[in-house]
Amino acid sequence: MALGKRKRASIPPINLDTFATQLKADPTRLSLLLDLLPELRNIIYEYVFASTGGVLLSRQLVHRALAPKTSTLLRVNKQIHTEFLHAAWLLADIHTTALEYDFRHIVTFLNRHEEEEIRALPSTNLPQHRTIFVEIQPNATHTQSVDDNPKFLKRWLNRAEHPTKKGTRVHYEYRLRPGYAEPRWPRWRVRAQAMEEGRKREELEKIIAAVR
Repeated sequence: MALGKRKRASIPPINLDTFATQLKADPTRLSLLLDLLPELRNIIYEYVFASTGGVLLSRQLVHRALAPKTSTLLRVNKQIHTEFLHAAWLLADIHTTALEYDFRHIVTFLNRHEEEEIRALPSTNLPQHRTIFVEIQPNATHTQSVDDNPKFLKRWLNRAEHPTKKGTRVHYEYRLRPGYAEPRWPRWRVRAQAMEEGRKREELEKIIAAVR
């Protein structure tokens, strides 16, 4: 019988509370995680992001830009805290909400970082290994047409096509937030068809498709 290639073993479930329990038993040690090679710690961080759904980008941006959905590793020690947040920037899916088509918190998030850091985010130029998800949340009445209040959407679309703005090649996936009805888009659909090919039109067509 011909021998096939050995399949890579899947990562076993990780009980992060075990690390905290063992650390209490021997508080003189910085962390049992630090006994592992950095490459193995990165595998653990990536597993955490995959199992918890990634990280959140808050619309408030008060404390830190990206908030992991699990905080266990953030409480281990300063080094693990720093490594975990750095890994989130490089490896995790990012989730955020655009309330009434207001993307200003994403713009603030991009402007806080250098171009070299932004290049680590998902890009339209490269194959995607992770995603930035933007949930569109129309106003609470479920009936407003986006044509009635297009200011923030216009800013977002114009920025996507501006060559000097940070992160114009960052790739986003748009979704309509569950529980919200499809908004009315008559004028914007016509505008999309009349636009020249480019990032502005691409983003508008993606948003329209997401909320239909």
